[in-house]
Amino acid sequence: MKLQLIALLFILCSISTDTFANGGNDKNSLGARAAAMGGSAVATTGLYSLFSNQAGLAQLDGVHAGIYAENRFLMSELSMYAFGAAIPTKSGTFGLGGVYFGNSLYNERNIKLTYGRKLFKNFRIGAEFDIAGISISEYGSKTAITFGLGLQYDISPDVTIGAQIYNPLRVQLTDLDDDLLPTLITVGASYRPTEKITLLAEAEKNMAHTASFKGGIEYQVVKALYLRAGYSSAPSQTTFGVGVNLKAVKIDLAGSFHPVLGYSPHISIYYGKGR
Repeated sequence: MKLQLIALLFILCSISTDTFANGGNDKNSLGARAAAMGGSAVATTGLYSLFSNQAGLAQLDGVHAGIYAENRFLMSELSMYAFGAAIPTKSGTFGLGGVYFGNSLYNERNIKLTYGRKLFKNFRIGAEFDIAGISISEYGSKTAITFGLGLQYDISPDVTIGAQIYNPLRVQLTDLDDDLLPTLITVGASYRPTEKITLLAEAEKNMAHTASFKGGIEYQVVKALYLRAGYSSAPSQTTFGVGVNLKAVKIDLAGSFHPVLGYSPHISIYYGKGR
């Protein structure tokens, strides 16, 4: 029975993300703001750039820390939890993040050290170093080390483009040829046609699967309230959410809907003064 449950969890995760490593080691953008906009985040800035494009950390001007939780398809066995913190210095912004996905039978973990730096006024670079692990009950655990590189460029005050590559050396978790951490290339852009509207679009290519296209919109209703919606392909999901900014405390809620597997709720809470 235990082996059947492990197999079921693995299959469900594979269907939901279209990647090999499916929970803590996948590169679905974390944070409920990104989740509400189809997972688009490579061209955005802020604390959760820890998980999408570390170049965005360079825009922070104060200490930020936050937590994130996701309950995939309302199944407790498919819950994900993450934390992150970032500290700006004169030499750039340093960050620490962690992700846990699964339960005692099957789980994935990821600890990441991140760095973002502004090279020029409109150009930022970033890097992440990851310790990724997977554990399967009665089969043991495996750990691997990999990295990612990212950049962002502000074409104008209202348009930003971003790109990131993750696991470019195609690091393996085990000795099996197909047992790889995902190698991903992501490119995207953000556009603010007005002060109240932000549009996001990006394409993500997993070297082992078909490309995924993501897009989203954010509308600032009033100073402290944001409404969001989005869509992603491969897997096909519609998304929506709301954000509330209470001065230094920000709370984001999101929901994503898979046509076969159903609904997944997301929540982020973080603290940070300034950007």
